[in-house]
Amino acid sequence: MKLTLLQDLVCPCGGDLELTRVLESASNNSQNPAEIMSGWLRCGECGENFPIIKGVPRMLLGPLRSTLQQEYPDFFSNSAKHPEGEVVAGQESILRTMHSFGYEWRHFSDFRRLEGEANFRWYFASYPLESLQSKVLLDVGCGKGRHLFFAAQHARKVIGVDLSPAVDAVYSLGVLHHLPEPEAGFREILRYGRPRADVLVYLYWSLNDEPRWKKHLLSLVAMVRRVMTRVPFPLLRAFSWCVAVGCELCFVAPYRVLRNTYWKKFAETLPLKLYADFPFRLLYQDQFDRFSAPIENRYDREDVEGWLMRSGLENCDIVRGSGWRAMGKVPSSSTPAKAMIS
Repeated sequence: MKLTLLQDLVCPCGGDLELTRVLESASNNSQNPAEIMSGWLRCGECGENFPIIKGVPRMLLGPLRSTLQQEYPDFFSNSAKHPEGEVVAGQESILRTMHSFGYEWRHFSDFRRLEGEANFRWYFASYPLESLQSKVLLDVGCGKGRHLFFAAQHARKVIGVDLSPAVDAVYSLGVLHHLPEPEAGFREILRYGRPRADVLVYLYWSLNDEPRWKKHLLSLVAMVRRVMTRVPFPLLRAFSWCVAVGCELCFVAPYRVLRNTYWKKFAETLPLKLYADFPFRLLYQDQFDRFSAPIENRYDREDVEGWLMRSGLENCDIVRGSGWRAMGKVPSSSTPAKAMIS
């Protein structure tokens, strides 16, 4: 963690954080004291302490905190005892979601620049990248940092946050719809935007206005998800590979063949055609993503419009295509909790 990050961090209670302890460790770079790999942060308001592990401040509360000792036993064996969090009813799905994405980004961790940049540009297709040059960006749910890498090439500064251990591999894109209350999460993100800050989110669509056979297929997928979200992750990986092969044979490969022929109109109706220009491993990874998280919410265009209207965002736009890409600007009268998006 760079010391300069302290000016952007804030405790969940709203209090300021200070670096209270740097642990003696081979991981701490003595040649660069401005970067802390292992230590503790303390909130001056509520007194809460947060560990810095592998260069990442782990600002988790409640039952999520208990996962830190499981993931990083060596850190806590050489440091103060970390308070356990009791898992209460209704929060098991949240923990499963966190673990599933941590597992996903560790086992699909290889980085391929060309496909990563193409995926990044797809999300930002309606957003002029040159306008990012003077901005500070917050990536909410950054995973292994696949979008952070490319965003950092355009923006002045980029900050990524993630609940899962996947953050070790180094806006909200494909994250909010996995929350128990997605719109509440959306509004929380907006609290950290400066006036006139740009906001971009990606959400799953409901397919309510799509052909009946697509809706039936989605219903079948939903039924299978209810079972597969309970199986061990290695077994889920094998299942996801089988599903990806089926999707490649039934949808992606036919689209790739037919899109420039007389049958191109039919080809455009096929699901998953987005993957025609990406390697198979991305389709495989996304099937694991689809079946691993217990919580999944889907939306009509009217739902997304409602989010934007109720949030008070200005200059809003919604782009359709394999989901919803929604964007807007924080009102000029808004007062951010702490300036982290600009």
